[in-house]
Amino acid sequence: MATIKFIIQSKKQNSTIYSRLSIGAGKVYKRKTRETVNPEDWNAKKGSAIQRTALSKESHHKQNELVSILNKLETFILEQYSKRTETEIINGDWLDEIIEAFYSGGRKADQLSFIDNYLEHYKVNILPFRKYRGKSITEGTKENHLTIITKFYDFLKTEKKRLKVSDYNIAVGNRFVTFLRGQNLNDNTVGKYLKYTKTIFKDAKIDGIEISEQLNEIKGFSTETPTPYLKVEELEKIQELLIVNERLEQTRDWLIIGCYTGQRASDLFRMTPDKIITINGKEFINLSQKKTKTPVLVPIHAEVKKILNKRNGSFPAQYSDNIESSKTIFNDNLKKICKLAGIDRIEYGRVYNEVKKYYVFGNYPMHDLASSHLCRRTFATMYYSKIPTAIIMSVTGHKTETEFLGYIGIDNSTLSEQMYSYWEQLDSKENKFDSQIKNAN
Repeated sequence: MATIKFIIQSKKQNSTIYSRLSIGAGKVYKRKTRETVNPEDWNAKKGSAIQRTALSKESHHKQNELVSILNKLETFILEQYSKRTETEIINGDWLDEIIEAFYSGGRKADQLSFIDNYLEHYKVNILPFRKYRGKSITEGTKENHLTIITKFYDFLKTEKKRLKVSDYNIAVGNRFVTFLRGQNLNDNTVGKYLKYTKTIFKDAKIDGIEISEQLNEIKGFSTETPTPYLKVEELEKIQELLIVNERLEQTRDWLIIGCYTGQRASDLFRMTPDKIITINGKEFINLSQKKTKTPVLVPIHAEVKKILNKRNGSFPAQYSDNIESSKTIFNDNLKKICKLAGIDRIEYGRVYNEVKKYYVFGNYPMHDLASSHLCRRTFATMYYSKIPTAIIMSVTGHKTETEFLGYIGIDNSTLSEQMYSYWEQLDSKENKFDSQIKNAN
């Protein structure tokens, strides 16, 4: 049977009170509490403070408070001992941990069971060491996690009680989705944030924290992403457009390079002459894609070569040292160029509302939808079905054909329709072959 006795080991006026745990012969452990007492006010035999009656009001309060704290500490230690697991080693370190837990609001696992505490723990002790496919996650992914955690902190402020990790079930997940939508985030972002929360909370099991049985049922989601792109004839109109403004000319050159290299803006604006290499007499742009770290060798198309020759072997000047600033300037200028070229067919997409400060989906003229995303999508769509998909993917950096087809907006019905054109080509070839045989005979 476990017993607790409090002792002091000094005759100084403010002697530290120790807790002594005995669980059997030769198994006695002693650790400091945070309490002190005057030895004259201590009953060493009983292991407790002497309760005097002739005291001032303040001294009487301090005496009662000390007695209360020691009683609660004794109860807490014995409760933790009775709830111990088979793997716990009971020794002085264990007693020290329990005493610390008493003063700090609970044992580590108990404290981390609350979502707010766990998220702080996740930021410091788990996120910096996360890996994906054996490699450390990118700084961008870490930033995404931190953004989601910040959003979750804000969400917790709207809840009526302090939530535990085990409370995070489907119902709470749905409330989080409602909260995010109330912040005017688009549904793809909301769905991504929801997906990442499951990843974050699943790691709680590593620290022995209870999670909800419904956690695996919380699913991220996405909505159909608009896939505007330039048609070949539209790109030609832009190429033939008479432009006298130097900044717009710079933007057109970057657009053409983007449409014939299939790269994101974050990679497009990192292209420099030193990234051009020659293999077997052919020139390539050698890149490691910033977003995915995927290495790609981009063949230099004749249209890209024209621009390089026009600029004495250089790419167009950069708008800014900051990629995000460059994208903003590029997007603004791109809309102007498309409008000048009369690219005004109506397409479904999103336009940023400056008043409401969020994107609004709807049907808009193509020049209003123009952005850096046009480059990669135009490249992929322009060459789809003309060049083997695997070859296009080697340039765009898509990992799977499903991902690639979703990116350019190709579904099963479109693929089925394309079957007819392939049949017609095959029939045409077979008829031509039969005709050649007959003529030979």
